[in-house]
Amino acid sequence: MDDEQNGYVSIWAGNFTSEEQLHTYLATVYQGEDETDEAFSQKLAKLFLPENQHRTCEEEFKALYDEFYNQFEYDFGLTFDEDFCEALFYEAASNQLKQLLCDEFSYSQQFKHQVLAKMGKELQKAYNAIILLYDMKYEGHIQSVSHEAFHIDFVCSIKLQEM
Repeated sequence: MDDEQNGYVSIWAGNFTSEEQLHTYLATVYQGEDETDEAFSQKLAKLFLPENQHRTCEEEFKALYDEFYNQFEYDFGLTFDEDFCEALFYEAASNQLKQLLCDEFSYSQQFKHQVLAKMGKELQKAYNAIILLYDMKYEGHIQSVSHEAFHIDFVCSIKLQEM
């Protein structure tokens, strides 16, 4: 892990049709024991979209995704440890950042006020899901990703305050 990223939290907001869809999006998918290499390769072919071939991380991910893949990592050109990820799905969408960054998140008291100071109290649109990656200072160029059934936007990265 990069020491320069320790103590940061990166935040994404999205709109998903269900909590299951959110967790499926964040989950790492491994090649099943009964799944052929060809069948798994077909899944990967759907992942590596032609419009992304110019991305600097594209070749790295093609090499990395031999027996597994993660859609969120691929979409935003990053890698993360699932142990440092938290996500919440809300039944009702909101643009109120304070409401979306609720106290259910492990370290919300260490970053919520900073996020509100940086981003304001309201987001430009309403969201029903929040994703947090701890010990991640996202500085990627991909700010937004849309799929047929959901959309996700990068919000910001904030250094956690010492308590």
